[in-house]
Amino acid sequence: MAEHRPAPAGPARRRDPQGPLARLRAATAQAHERLDSSIAVLERPWGVREHQRWLELTWGLLAPLERGLAAHAATDPGMLDVGQRARADLALADLAALGVGPERTGALRECPHVPVPRERAAALGVCYVLDGSTLGGRLIADAVVRAGVPAAATRSLTGREGAGRRWRETTAAVDAAGPQAVEAMAAAATATFTAYERWLAPLGTPAR
Repeated sequence: MAEHRPAPAGPARRRDPQGPLARLRAATAQAHERLDSSIAVLERPWGVREHQRWLELTWGLLAPLERGLAAHAATDPGMLDVGQRARADLALADLAALGVGPERTGALRECPHVPVPRERAAALGVCYVLDGSTLGGRLIADAVVRAGVPAAATRSLTGREGAGRRWRETTAAVDAAGPQAVEAMAAAATATFTAYERWLAPLGTPAR
């Protein structure tokens, strides 16, 4: 595949209301809304124990998703920088900040049903979901810190510095992929939202 660098997305750049990004949002809106309704993060009680459970489950999603993205990026030099987008390692660091030792983290389970991108369009669909969740992670981080969770244990919610810039890069790359890529992007993004919904379902039951 020919190298393809994401187009810059400055603040004044206008989005085509019928372009690939708009179509991707529309195609995944139902799955996105279903996930938000199922976990209702900002509406649930939250403390250190609940946060630990959240981190353990989200690590189980991030680890295989990021591994799949890294494998694709290794064969596609023009792909977005997936290393800077990685948060599974940050989830482990957050758990360590809560005092969770390697014996427990080493036994964590991974979600067995995540999309594995075989083409750039699918990889962009996964990035669309992951980068979007990082962008919204600031609100969650602020809320859980107010609930008593140490700020040092919230890095995986907000990601590395530059989350806003990376989101702009992702949306620019989605638009640059063209209308022919929308179906594959939407399929991968929907599969990612669905994996999140199913894997995070235990958050709806009391922590032990």
